[in-house]
Amino acid sequence: MCQTIDYKQTNSSPKRFLRPKLEQGQPVEHTEQMGSKLVLFGFLVVVPAIFDAAAAETYTVGDEMGWTTPPSGAAAYSTWASKQKFHFGDTIVFNWTGSHSVAEVSKADYDKCRTKSPDGEIHETSPANYTLNSNGTHYFICTVDSHCDRGQKVTINIGGEHSSASSLAATFFTLLVSLLSSYI
Repeated sequence: MCQTIDYKQTNSSPKRFLRPKLEQGQPVEHTEQMGSKLVLFGFLVVVPAIFDAAAAETYTVGDEMGWTTPPSGAAAYSTWASKQKFHFGDTIVFNWTGSHSVAEVSKADYDKCRTKSPDGEIHETSPANYTLNSNGTHYFICTVDSHCDRGQKVTINIGGEHSSASSLAATFFTLLVSLLSSYI
């Protein structure tokens, strides 16, 4: 049973309606329910967009050039990496033909192209995939002959504003659950 409530108009221009006073036990006005539904709809549109932004990506190191001894030296991979926006959980793929390899190494080994003690295993078969599972800087080199000295190495930086996308999505999801539970 729905009761009609009269609204009082204000004298201001443009005319606005005041919210009616509800008596105890009186049913909630349909417009309040509609407002709740609009808020819910807004979150259902926004949250998937945030999760999409936080989704992991796959990057091919060097794009079309692939993983090779670059003719222009290390600048080729530095330039490529600087144009990417790496996030926690992304995958980088090293593709090559011929005699190459890839290993993740420490900064000291990267700077000196030391290939004897990589941080992980040496991948000698293409493609080699690495999932970026920690924030910070990751260093990769080719361990074959003097390939690293000739520029076949890349630095991958993740963290800062780019890695916060998944935590932002988690925050909004928590907020959404809180809001939904208050309407139930």
